[in-house]
Amino acid sequence: MSARNWKPIVLALLVLLGANQALALDLGGHDRDGFVFGLVVGHGWNAIHTADINGESQGTNHMAAFNGALKFGWAWNDALVGFIGMSGWSRGANQDTAPASATNLNLLAELYYFPGGRGFWLKGGAGAGSLDYFLNAAEPGGNIVFKESGYALTFGTGFEVRLRGRYGVGLSYDYTRLDINDFGNITGARTGNQVIAVSILMYGS
Repeated sequence: MSARNWKPIVLALLVLLGANQALALDLGGHDRDGFVFGLVVGHGWNAIHTADINGESQGTNHMAAFNGALKFGWAWNDALVGFIGMSGWSRGANQDTAPASATNLNLLAELYYFPGGRGFWLKGGAGAGSLDYFLNAAEPGGNIVFKESGYALTFGTGFEVRLRGRYGVGLSYDYTRLDINDFGNITGARTGNQVIAVSILMYGS
């Protein structure tokens, strides 16, 4: 495993360590009730995996990308918060010296669980997403454009520190998998995206 692939794992462990400390120190606050708005900004690593004609797995190296999410949810109590939101990433690269870009957008329903109603949380969710790939070829009319959609799954962990009652900030690790199967002339395609993010939450009450 390359040093690049180790980086998300190391950062995920740091998030878990911080989450454990938040749980121990009860930094998260309580009184989660009603409407919740969330804004998430992070840095991620993603790879596009495909299957060749023999069904064997192929994949790109993990490449860095900007990640963001906008979420709207409802807190049933201190321990359970549900969200529906948009998330995604965008990256640029050179494919055989030609400029290329890939953009992912997901619509996900997520459930956050705060053990004991404190700052540490775990989440899981599912939804749908799309992947756009654009290659700017040198020849006129030679551009390559792929766009497909599929099912998405996500899970993650993190912690929240409550500020002034209604507001909270936190650090999180998220993994999202998007299965899109046929992608242009490629079969068995899926993406795996890992992100370390900072979140800002605003509670309605």
